[in-house]
Amino acid sequence: MMSHDHDHEPYVEDYFFCEVTAVTRLTPSMIRVTLQVEGGDRLIATGHPDEWVRLAFRPDADTPVTLPVLMENGEWGRPDGSQHCPNRPYTVRRWDADRCEMLIDLVAHEGGVAASWAMDAKVGDVVGICNPEGRFEPPQDAAWMLLVTDITGLPAVGRVLEELGQGQRAIVHVEIPSVTDRQQIDSAGDMSITWYETHGRCEGRDGYTQLPQIARSIETLPEGPGYIYIAGEARAASACRKHFRDRLGFDKTRIDAIGYWIEGQARV
Repeated sequence: MMSHDHDHEPYVEDYFFCEVTAVTRLTPSMIRVTLQVEGGDRLIATGHPDEWVRLAFRPDADTPVTLPVLMENGEWGRPDGSQHCPNRPYTVRRWDADRCEMLIDLVAHEGGVAASWAMDAKVGDVVGICNPEGRFEPPQDAAWMLLVTDITGLPAVGRVLEELGQGQRAIVHVEIPSVTDRQQIDSAGDMSITWYETHGRCEGRDGYTQLPQIARSIETLPEGPGYIYIAGEARAASACRKHFRDRLGFDKTRIDAIGYWIEGQARV
């Protein structure tokens, strides 16, 4: 496992055009897009299983995707005056460096730049990406990890589980819209997944996510040093962190809570 004390290499700015080679509806709420990355031999992966890139989309139906270029002064810019493209961060579900092929899983929902594009994506579409960033880093002495996420964090959690080694233990709680959104995830590690079909608005429930209630249902933690990773709506993730820190007395330095989205606000 990676260490919280890991020395990171400095981020290297770079941009890549990508062509869509496949679009797959994994579940009713999740779309997988396969990208062929032009110049992907330059792409610098982070080694973190939650690494993400920013997908850049066409500004409008009549304007192609453009990307910054490295200018003579060593800065990245748009000397041709090309239009800035809207972009959103998404997890790299899988990266095949030999084939320069990247998988991105996107939640399908109405509204939003990326979700709208994903629902209409087709082979041959062109998007842009940047070099990835990542942060998932369990302490080296962690004997177990607890992963609590809604569907937006499922691509990252899925990759974490697939990359577990033998003997690594993960207890996973995932909130999804419906039972048909469960995914089959293979792992060499010792993992258990509990699914909750509570994501989305429903009469009799407050808010769009029940992640804090899911966290509060966890009343005990395994023995020994561990690590807790939380991903979902920003305020919900913070409430989950508070439960494990204050109610269960877990070391706050061994908790990462990531806000993937904010209820009522567009993702930027």
